[in-house]
Amino acid sequence: MKKSILILSAAFMSLAIVQSASAQTATQAVSLTVSKVYRIAITGAATINMTVNAGVAGTDALTPVTDATTTYAITQNNSAATKVTANLDATMPKGHLKIALVSGLGTTAGTVDITSATSGSALNVVSGIAMGAEAGKSITYTFSANASEGLFVASKTVTLTVID
Repeated sequence: MKKSILILSAAFMSLAIVQSASAQTATQAVSLTVSKVYRIAITGAATINMTVNAGVAGTDALTPVTDATTTYAITQNNSAATKVTANLDATMPKGHLKIALVSGLGTTAGTVDITSATSGSALNVVSGIAMGAEAGKSITYTFSANASEGLFVASKTVTLTVID
């Protein structure tokens, strides 16, 4: 019986030592950073077809056409100095293309003529954008031309950029 008690005591002591050894801790510093995040996405048809095909007799300006079938989403976490700019891949020698963006986080510039805006001369279309995200915001394009410009066909790429 003494032998059993001695073995049992040794087992409990071993268990206490093992538990004491497993209670060791270590620490590590973790550095956390959130960098600037600017994201913008356009939803809608890959190509929007706009055709001016009407006018008023005696007036050079033909009847403009609009398209509001496109929306955009934006996410930004930097500052209220953030804005969206718009530009074309190349200037338009004839006609005019205007763009208007709706925004709940910033101040819209209204309808902006981007006919001559290229990557080096992009124009502000929304400014003072607050940190956050929004989606489903309307983009409206307006295409106009004059009868004196004659017939023409053009294909343009519109670029929207989020910057501070």
